[in-house]
Amino acid sequence: MAPMLPFPPFSKSSPAAKGRGLLFWAICTMVVFYAIYPASNWLASRQLLRHDFITPWDGLIPLVPEFIWVYFSFFIFILLPIWLVDARDVDALGKRQVTATVICGLVFALFPANLAFDRVVPDAEPYRSIFTLMFAVDKPHNLLPSLHIVYTVATGLAMVRTQWARGRHGLCAFLLLWGLAICASTLLVHQHHILDVLTAMLLVVLLQWLIPGPRPAGR
Repeated sequence: MAPMLPFPPFSKSSPAAKGRGLLFWAICTMVVFYAIYPASNWLASRQLLRHDFITPWDGLIPLVPEFIWVYFSFFIFILLPIWLVDARDVDALGKRQVTATVICGLVFALFPANLAFDRVVPDAEPYRSIFTLMFAVDKPHNLLPSLHIVYTVATGLAMVRTQWARGRHGLCAFLLLWGLAICASTLLVHQHHILDVLTAMLLVVLLQWLIPGPRPAGR
């Protein structure tokens, strides 16, 4: 049996308990994120030694400003568990996200990174304003593994698990395509590199093993 990390169970079967469980884990994730992410980015900006986690293929990736809408659709995607994740899977998803945030924060602090892409502001509006604001807010050092990818993949897998069990295979395909589009968008708006994406996906696989979801009834 895969090991379970020591977080207390929270969610129950009722919709109200599910809502409380989602809110509890959302708050936990946000607290951990805002305690770690800005601090590690600030520390990285002051380091003389930063790492270049790039591959020869990163230079072939074009900037596609229109994909910024897909990139920002992440914020809708991660809200969907309110409706699309079964109550019994809420705890596992929350634990994975909190644990991933801590692990990524440690990696960010130990291995601050440089963004290989030049931060080019598109000429056309509204992309000029959007990219200018994004570049001003998000400093390019917390790169590997990508938390944007970790949250997307972990959330997508939790939703697909529930919806597949309910026989909603078409919805599962849509969620998978949407999640993959978000992952691609992190590259196409030049916010991340290929290794950032791959290591994030590997981290989610590891957390699926460390923090398994509940077994189906009858097993």
